[in-house]
Amino acid sequence: MANTVRSLLFIVTVTASTAVPGQAFEYQWPITELIRADADVIQIGNKTGEVIQTLETAQLRLLYAIKTAIEEVAELDTELIIVDGNVPNAFAGAGQDGRPIIGINFGMLKLLGMDPHAAAALLGHETAHLKLEHGEQRRSQAAAGGILSVLGGAVLSGMGIPGAYTLSNLAVAAVQSGYSRENEREADYLGAIWSVEAGFEAGGAARLHEAMSNIPRASSQSFLSTHPSGPERIATLRALAKRLSRGP
Repeated sequence: MANTVRSLLFIVTVTASTAVPGQAFEYQWPITELIRADADVIQIGNKTGEVIQTLETAQLRLLYAIKTAIEEVAELDTELIIVDGNVPNAFAGAGQDGRPIIGINFGMLKLLGMDPHAAAALLGHETAHLKLEHGEQRRSQAAAGGILSVLGGAVLSGMGIPGAYTLSNLAVAAVQSGYSRENEREADYLGAIWSVEAGFEAGGAARLHEAMSNIPRASSQSFLSTHPSGPERIATLRALAKRLSRGP
């Protein structure tokens, strides 16, 4: 029988001069806290206490394990956060203390499901953006246009879960707009290599983008707005996967 459902509430104040297409979010939850829940599912609430999402603890723990594996081969320590948003999206940025942060929203969690290879491709790709400092390049270019910032005043209310605490002085600067095509190619390539080195299948990236390409393009707040998917990119990822899958 399933364990009793525990509820987590993480309140974040957003101040933004300009909303960032594909990357705006209101709440965030550090995955290291979510995976501590002694429950099969976690109900996520907003600042008024209304449940806005139910997450599977098993999926979150899988993501954390994959993140750890990618970090080892990439030699980069990152913090993984879950953010609100129902249209699949993911991003990489930097905290106020400079620590690299990767964000995945509710919609992307649903799209990934329990596919470890697609998740490895996603985390590898975002980690590559951080490792190669692509965000620093984009932020300097976007400085005049306004940057989305998630500022301090974040409160995690345990509501039955031991270890509740207050997290202050948090800031996440999201990348303002899409990376250049060259940035994307570099992140695809390095992320795929890291995924394979970490023990995952090379085809995860192509499978992820195939799923993304089926999302209606009418939505402006989508992973597609910053990570364009299409036949050409999918074909390139398949060819890359084929090369990486070859034995010595």
